[in-house]
Amino acid sequence: MPGSANAIQRLIHGLEMGGAAVWVRRALTALAILALALFYLVHEFRGLASSQGMDQAQIGRELLHGHGWATKFARPLAIGQAQRHGKNPAAKVWVDTYNAPLPPLVDAIALLTVKARLKMTPSDVIYAGDRAIAAMSILLFLAAVTVLFFTARRLFDQRLALLSCGLVLVCDTLWQYTLSGLPQMLLLFLFNLTIYLLVRAIEAQSEGRSVGLWLAAAGVGFGLLALSNALTIWIFLPALAFCGFYFRPRIWAALLVLLPFVLLYTPWLIRNYLVSGNPAGLAFYALFDKIGMSEAAHMRHTAVNFSGMSLRFWSDKISGNIVDQLGGILRYLGGSVVALFFFATLLHPFRRVETAAMRWLVLVMWCGALAGMAVYGIPEEQGMAANQLHLLFIPVMTAFGLAFLLVQWQRFGIEYRVARIGFLTLLFLICGIPILVTAFFSSSRQSIRWPPYLPPYIAVIGGWMQPNEITATDMPWAVAWYADRRALWLPDTVQSYVEDSDYNVLGSPINGLYLTPISGSQNSLHDILKGDYRDWASVILRSVDLQKFPLKWATLVLGLDNECVFFSDHDRQKTPAQP
Repeated sequence: MPGSANAIQRLIHGLEMGGAAVWVRRALTALAILALALFYLVHEFRGLASSQGMDQAQIGRELLHGHGWATKFARPLAIGQAQRHGKNPAAKVWVDTYNAPLPPLVDAIALLTVKARLKMTPSDVIYAGDRAIAAMSILLFLAAVTVLFFTARRLFDQRLALLSCGLVLVCDTLWQYTLSGLPQMLLLFLFNLTIYLLVRAIEAQSEGRSVGLWLAAAGVGFGLLALSNALTIWIFLPALAFCGFYFRPRIWAALLVLLPFVLLYTPWLIRNYLVSGNPAGLAFYALFDKIGMSEAAHMRHTAVNFSGMSLRFWSDKISGNIVDQLGGILRYLGGSVVALFFFATLLHPFRRVETAAMRWLVLVMWCGALAGMAVYGIPEEQGMAANQLHLLFIPVMTAFGLAFLLVQWQRFGIEYRVARIGFLTLLFLICGIPILVTAFFSSSRQSIRWPPYLPPYIAVIGGWMQPNEITATDMPWAVAWYADRRALWLPDTVQSYVEDSDYNVLGSPINGLYLTPISGSQNSLHDILKGDYRDWASVILRSVDLQKFPLKWATLVLGLDNECVFFSDHDRQKTPAQP
């Protein structure tokens, strides 16, 4: 069969030397990325990890059902805010003013794929909505990496762009955030897109072309970022100053960036003002995290006590947050040693105008993010934080850091191709160690994020409580998401709870009380007796006299090892909610 042998030989030669080889490498790369994505989505995923992710998800479901940015998660502080501005709490607290609008909208798009399975049952270990949102985050992450490729190719070259994308793809921290439910991947995509637009603007100026369209588009990008997380305004402001300084004419350039941002963001501020009486909505009070107490503790009160606050609280908070960020910068940059070398590029003379200018723009934006996180803090939950903006800089800093390292390698004068490959392999191994450990050396873990979350058990509340009833709980975001029932964050005192229930402040009866390890076993006895939930200590410790308590029936079936307790006005197991 000489003809067949020649055909096979030609095929092999074409794969090795011809254009087919390029497509084979691309296909193998795509398969590797797909395998990595499936590894995290299937093997590593244990449900959403963050309270804010669940909160935004349940708002997304309301959007999907055509209810607008409504919420089933009420905060006592929202009650007080509505009352102070002469508004009806029963109507206003069920309209969300805490979260930015875009993440729930993206969640709603993700939930379209599982619309028929949005009712969770006790037999579901992983909620279909959780996995849909995680899948959307992974798609946004891959889209962000794609945008990084085009940006890095313009700043450097195609080979460095590909290597930079590879280093970002082996960053375990970024993959973990795709599974959290937080909008960081949406932010990353929008941020990378905005950086690309600014690179094009810098290129246009250096070539003597008009920059107006690129700057206006960048302003839209910053507006979308602010509508995804208001903390990104701290990134926008130094970028605006840079544009006003770098581009000509200065005032006109700054206005081109500012006007689209204002046009996009102002309607949301007006909407928040009409709902809550404050343009920033309930999110305004996130500023007071660690000022006297945590943000969560503030949210459980009907008012923030400003009288006890002094400049010392603010200085201690800001200085402490700055020290924490700088001291843990490698951790905040996802453990990427290559990204850390971005700061060394500040001393390197780049030949390309756009590359040299872009590093300073990245620096000032990062400094703005650093300042914003110092003011607001980075409260973490299961190792992740909604305010973690260092994450956004990992890709672009990786590209700059890799460029610097390759320049230094060339200065050694080592011409051996094997040595260069070995050097690059070492960089990938260093940045990818967490993924290797996770894949090959990590011990077996629970299929859910317990403690404190037990989604199948929480879903039971949806069958026990009627849609117009409210459950007071220490994890209202989870009850709103998994049980699809209205939930009130446990008020600071039992008396406040009784008043809200007796006077029908929320427009519906509070007939359920669900306590979990958040207020119980995750705290020491001292914290239970003296901490944020001290007024509920007897209830948490199961020593309350039910004959004197507003809710007379209790059960331990909604938790493991008796760590969760559910109180109600009657036996819900015998008489569940009517459909």
